[in-house]
Amino acid sequence: MRKWWWALVLLVVPACPEPTHNEAGPTFVPGMGERNLALLEHLRADAGGAPSPATATPARVRVMKAGEELGGANATGRAGDLVLENAEVVFVIDQLGAGSGFAESGGNIVDAADARARSDELGQLFSYFGAFPRQAVYDELTSGTERDGTAWVQAKGHELLEAKLVVTTRYTLAGPDRALLVRTVLENASDHAIAKLRLGDAIQWGGAEKVAPGKPTGFRGKSSGPYVGGVGRTTSYAITSVDGQIDAESGASWTDTMQTPEITLKPGERTEYARVFVVGARGDVASIVAELLHATGQPLGALEVVLVDEAGHAVKTPAGAKLVLADPRGQDLFSVRATREGDALGGEVPPGKYQVAFASGGGRAQRGPKASIEIVAGRTTRAKLAVSAAGRLTATCVEGGSALPCKATIEGLASTANPDFGPSHVSGPAKNQITSHAGAIDVPLAPGKYRVTFSHGPEYSLAQQEIDVTPGQTSTASPVLARVVDTKGYIATDFHQHTMLGADAPVGTRDRVIANAAEGVEIAVASEHNLIADLQPLVRELGLERWLVEIAGDELTTDNNRAPWGHANVFPLAVDASKPRGGAFAVRDKTARETFDLVRKTVTSPFVLQINHPRFGTMGYFNQYAFDPKSGASADPGYDAAFDALEVWNGRNVDARALVLDDFFALLRSSRPVTPTADTDTHGIIGQEAGYPRTMVRVVDDEHLGSWNAARNADLVSAVKTRRDVVLTNGPFLRVTAGGKAIGDVARAGKGAAGGDLVVSVHVECAPWVVVDEVRLVWIGAPGSSARPKDDVRAVTMIAQPSGAIAADVVFRARTSVDDAFVIIARGAKPMTPVLSGEAAEISPWAMTAAVWVDANGDGRALGR
Repeated sequence: MRKWWWALVLLVVPACPEPTHNEAGPTFVPGMGERNLALLEHLRADAGGAPSPATATPARVRVMKAGEELGGANATGRAGDLVLENAEVVFVIDQLGAGSGFAESGGNIVDAADARARSDELGQLFSYFGAFPRQAVYDELTSGTERDGTAWVQAKGHELLEAKLVVTTRYTLAGPDRALLVRTVLENASDHAIAKLRLGDAIQWGGAEKVAPGKPTGFRGKSSGPYVGGVGRTTSYAITSVDGQIDAESGASWTDTMQTPEITLKPGERTEYARVFVVGARGDVASIVAELLHATGQPLGALEVVLVDEAGHAVKTPAGAKLVLADPRGQDLFSVRATREGDALGGEVPPGKYQVAFASGGGRAQRGPKASIEIVAGRTTRAKLAVSAAGRLTATCVEGGSALPCKATIEGLASTANPDFGPSHVSGPAKNQITSHAGAIDVPLAPGKYRVTFSHGPEYSLAQQEIDVTPGQTSTASPVLARVVDTKGYIATDFHQHTMLGADAPVGTRDRVIANAAEGVEIAVASEHNLIADLQPLVRELGLERWLVEIAGDELTTDNNRAPWGHANVFPLAVDASKPRGGAFAVRDKTARETFDLVRKTVTSPFVLQINHPRFGTMGYFNQYAFDPKSGASADPGYDAAFDALEVWNGRNVDARALVLDDFFALLRSSRPVTPTADTDTHGIIGQEAGYPRTMVRVVDDEHLGSWNAARNADLVSAVKTRRDVVLTNGPFLRVTAGGKAIGDVARAGKGAAGGDLVVSVHVECAPWVVVDEVRLVWIGAPGSSARPKDDVRAVTMIAQPSGAIAADVVFRARTSVDDAFVIIARGAKPMTPVLSGEAAEISPWAMTAAVWVDANGDGRALGR
C-alpha cells in the first residue's frame, strides 16, 4: 500500500505538478474525510488483515425499475439492470444479454454517478485481456450483501475467444466508500495453454475528458502512474490497481488499462487481478485525488473559498465556478469546481502550500491578487477572492427575419482570454462555443473584449462582431446570416456519425441533433456500432424538421470477430425495438460476403451499403482483405466487391484520404463504378464538427425537409447508388459539366470543341470565409496504363459575387484516346478558423467531385459505367 500512497503524494508537491483545465462538478460535502476508510480495510483484508467493521450506512444492490434510471446524457442503464449503491455513489451493471457498444454481453459497468446528483457521464467499463476485442462474455449474474455492510454483484462467464477460459468478476461496494473494488479471476479449464493474455479494462469515458498525472487534459497515448481518469461536468472518475500503479493507452475517448505483462495460463491454472474504480465528489481532478488518498487512509485538509465583490460583500457562487490551485511558484496543480449556483466553493485538498485563483464561472473575473494558503491535515482553510460583477452576452441568429440554428465562437482579444464553458462533448455552451438549435445565445461572459463569430455551415456567410463586455452589464449582438452559396439541387449529408448510444462516443443524442442543425447538415445518418437508432423523434421534439432529417443506419462493426474485416454502413433502416440493439445485423464471426448477403436478404426497402474508412488499420476493409490498389481487387474469398459507396474522406483523416483516393481510382479502372463519400465519423462536437466534411448529393427535391418520407429516402438511395452526382467537401461547392454531361455521367470524347477536346467547365463557389486557391482535373488513368496522366492544375482567384459568395470559373480541355474517367479537386491553403478548430491541414478547404466517365470509342460506355 505504501507504493500507492507515495505515488499519489507526488501529484501534489511542486516537483511534479498535476495538469489542470478540468471542468464542473458537484459541491464539496463537509465530513468527506471520514467516509472512505472501509475500502482500505477491504484491501488490507485481501492481504490477510482483519475484515472491515459493519457500517451504519450499508451498501445495497437491487434491480432497477422503470423510472429509476440515472440522469445525464450518457446514462444507458435500463429497467432490469443491477444497481449497486450506497449513500455516496451509485453504479449500474447491465443485465445479461447482447451488451452495448463494444461489450459483447451484460455484466459490465455502464453508469456511475454521485448518489445525490445521480448524473452519469461514463460510457462503459468492461474487462480487456490485452488484444482487442478479448474480453469476458458473461452468462451468469448474481448479487448479495454481507454483514459488514458491503454489497456485491458477481458476473461469471468465459473469455470471448476461449470458451473454456472461465472468467469471474466481482464488484464490491462498502457502505461509506466512493470507490468500487473490482476483482476478476481467470481459470483455464481447457486442455491446452492459453497464451498472450494481459489483464486490464477497456474504458469508454463518455462525457468525461481523460486525465492522468503529467498529461494534459484529453491526452492520447500511453500513460503510467497512480491513476488514469476522466473529468466531466458533474462528476469525475479514476481507476487504479490495488498496488497503486496502472499502465494504460488512451485514444480519443477511451482508455485500455494493462495491469500485468503478457502471461500464459496452463491447463488448470488461474490468475486474478483487482482494481479500484473511484467516483469523485465533483467534476475536477482534486476530488479524485482526494478519494484515492482516502482509500489508503491518508490525511487531507479542506479548502473553502468565499467570493466577494469589490466592496468586500460575499456573492453567491456561480454555477460552474472554477478555482485553480497552483504551487508557490505558480505552476498549476489542479482545479476545483462547483456545479450548482450557491454551492460552497472548495473541497478536500492534500496538505501543502498553494496559490488559489478564481479561473472562471458565472461571467465573473478575478479582481485582485491570488490567495496564498496552507492546507493542514484535518483542518479547513478559508480564503476570500475578489471577483467582478457578472457580464453576459445575448444574441439571436436570424436569416430573413427568422431565427436560425447556429453556432457562436467566442475569442478573447488583447489581454482577454477565451471563455471556457466546459467539456467539448455537448451542444449549448462548451469550450469557447455555443451551439443553439433555436439560434438563441445567452451566456455569462467575464468582462473583457471579444470577437464573436456566428455561423451555420459552409453554405452561409459569417456574422462577426467585436464586443466589449462590462461588469454587471449584458452585451447584445445582432447576427444576420445568409445563405450565399448556390447549392440548389444538392442536399448536405453526413452518412457516418456517433453518439453515446454506441458507448464509444461521449455525445448525447440531443446534442448530436442540435449540432447537426447548427452546422447546416440536412441529412444525418445515425450509424452506431451494431445498433440501429432513430433520432428523428428528437428532431421533431426540438422543432428542427425544417432544417434536418435524421436517418437510422447501422455501422456493421467486426472488431470483436475472430477475423475482423472492418466497418461498413447500411442505411436507411428501421428500428425494431423488440430486438437487441434495435434489430442490428448479426455480424459475429461472419465474413464480409456473408454479412452483406445477410443484409441483402433482410432489408426489403432500398438501401446504401458503404465501406467506411477502408484504410484505418485493423478497422479498414481494404487493409483486412488485402485490397490491391493497382488491380482494384482482393483475392480473399470473404471479400465482397458489391458495395455502393466508398468513404474516401473520413473526418480529419486527410492523410488516409490520399490512400483511399488511389483505391477509388483502382476500382474505377477495374470497371467497378462506386460513389465516393465524405463523412465526419464524428464522435464529438468541438474539434469533430458535424458536416465537416460532408457529401453534397444531387436529389430530386433538396428542399421541404419537413415532408421527408420513404419515397425521398428511396430517391436519396438512388442518387448515391445510381446517379452518383455528388461533391465531397468541407466548404467549397463544385458544379461541373463535361461535354454537357454532369458529374456521374458518361461524356463523349471528341464531341467538344474543335480538335477533339472534351470541354470541362468547372464553377467553384464558396462562402467568403472559405477560400480556394487551385482547381485540378485528375484523370484516374486507363486500365493497363503504368501511370495516371498528369494532373491539369489551375491557380484561381476567387471573385466576389452579387449573392455574397466568392467564385471562380475554370475551363479544362481534356483529351483522351481511350476510355477513362476523371474527378475535379479544389483546394485552399487558408484554414477555416475560427469556425473549425484543429490542425491547419485538417481544416483547410478541400472538395472533390465523384467521377465523370469519358467514352473515347463511342460505344456509350466507359469502364463499366
